[in-house]
Amino acid sequence: MDCGGVLVKYILFVFNILFVVCGLLLIIFGSLMVSNIGEIPNTPESIQANSVPIVILVLGCIIFVIAFLGCCGAIRENACCTMTYSVIMLTLFICQLALVIFIWQQRVQILDKMDDVIEKIWDQRHTDQKVMDAMQISFKCCGKNGFTDYTLAGEAIPPSCCEVSATSCTAIEAITRPGCVRAFTNFWENSINIIRYAGLGVAGVELVAFIFGCCLANQMRNRHRRTHY
Repeated sequence: MDCGGVLVKYILFVFNILFVVCGLLLIIFGSLMVSNIGEIPNTPESIQANSVPIVILVLGCIIFVIAFLGCCGAIRENACCTMTYSVIMLTLFICQLALVIFIWQQRVQILDKMDDVIEKIWDQRHTDQKVMDAMQISFKCCGKNGFTDYTLAGEAIPPSCCEVSATSCTAIEAITRPGCVRAFTNFWENSINIIRYAGLGVAGVELVAFIFGCCLANQMRNRHRRTHY
C-alpha cells in the first residue's frame, strides 16, 4: 500500500476511535433521558417523547459496534469488510440526519402533547399520587405550574416537592421548585439542542468516514489486482 493508502488507513482508524467515544456518549445521554422520561407513563400522547431516548440509546450501541468493524477492516486491510463498513456508515448518516430533522420538526408538537400528559397526571393525583411524586422527584419540580397549585387547591404540599429524604414540605422550601410543565419544557429544549448539534456533528463524521472507507477499500482492491497480475 502506498503512502496515501497508509495515511487513509490510519485516518480511518482515528475516526473509528472517535466513533467509539461518540457511541459511548450517546449511550450515556440516552440512558440519562430514559431515567428522566421513564417516570412518565406510556400514553398515546407521550409515545414520541418516550421513544426518542430509546432510539438514541440504540443508535449509540450501533455506532459503538460498527466502530469495531471499521477498526478491524482498516487494520486487517480487508476490502470487503471496509466496504461493508462504508455502506453501513452511509446508511447511519442518512438515518441519523432524518432523525435529527424529524425531532427538530416535531419538537413543538411533542411539547404540546407532553403538556396534556402532565395535565392528566395532575388531574389523577388523587387516585395515583405515586406517578406525580415520581415526576416531581425526577424533574425536581412541584405541581403543574408551581407549588401554588397545591395551596390554591387547599392541599398540603407533598414531600416530593422537596428533597427526596424529606417527610414533609412547606411553601418556603418548595418556592424554588418550578412547575412540572416548565421543568419538562426546559429539560426537553436542552435535550433537543444537544441532539441537534451532536447529531449533526456525528453525522458529519460519519459522512467523512464513509468517504475515507470507500477510498481505503479502493486502494486495497487496486493493490490486490496489481499483486495478481
